Amino acid sequence: MRGLSKTHRAATLKFLPMLLLLKQTSSFQQTGNLHSCNLGIPKQQSLTSSQRIKPLYNSLLKTIESQASTAADTWSIECTPFLEPDLAVQIEERFRDRADVVAYRVVGGRRLLPEDPSSDIAPGEARRSRFVIMHPDLGLDLGHAESEYCTVIRVENVNVAASNSFPNALASIGVHLDNVGDIVVEDSSTAYLVVDPNVAKPCLRLLSKELVGVGINLSVCEENEFMPSGEIQEMKLSRVLERQMERKKYEQGVVQFG
Repeated sequence: MRGLSKTHRAATLKFLPMLLLLKQTSSFQQTGNLHSCNLGIPKQQSLTSSQRIKPLYNSLLKTIESQASTAADTWSIECTPFLEPDLAVQIEERFRDRADVVAYRVVGGRRLLPEDPSSDIAPGEARRSRFVIMHPDLGLDLGHAESEYCTVIRVENVNVAASNSFPNALASIGVHLDNVGDIVVEDSSTAYLVVDPNVAKPCLRLLSKELVGVGINLSVCEENEFMPSGEIQEMKLSRVLERQMERKKYEQGVVQFG
């Protein structure tokens, strides 16, 4: 994205190969087709899920550790892509007792209690999150980290059932899912999106064109508003869009990431 700094672009390019491989590995788990992942493992080998994913996670964790070192040494503020819970938990544990940096886990938006008693999401929690990493003496608190590195967009008057899925719609306007947190569908016509602030404007301007509805309205939520409980959409692209997004990133060498 043109508005991103050179530092942010460089940080993003470090993550790309690992995030792509993590997606491919996830695809393997769903399809059971090893060769569709293009991981280069001979067909006769049988690896457990942990054996396949652990090296990729470790590589991504090392990159985030490098960001932390940069934040500590230069007193800068670094942030990660939005991550799934299993990886976010590992990162949170890694930074829990660090004295040289703080790592705020931000989710975007204040959360209400889930209506479904069987929900695996605890009160006030989200599924996807990102980390804002900085030197502790910079004095940025969690509230400011939330507001500066997450934007919550309300989508109203959308026909959710008739529309493309929100992940596909976002990809169609050039917003990569690394820049997207939770997508919460409140009801048949209202949804909430957590996004990186750098992609909020394209979402407000273009997303309605990829959705179905009369008088679709997109607006940024105020910091004091609660995100309602609802169904969290799975962050999954159609195979065609996923290939297109990855090809575009590598061809242009410019990736959206806050």
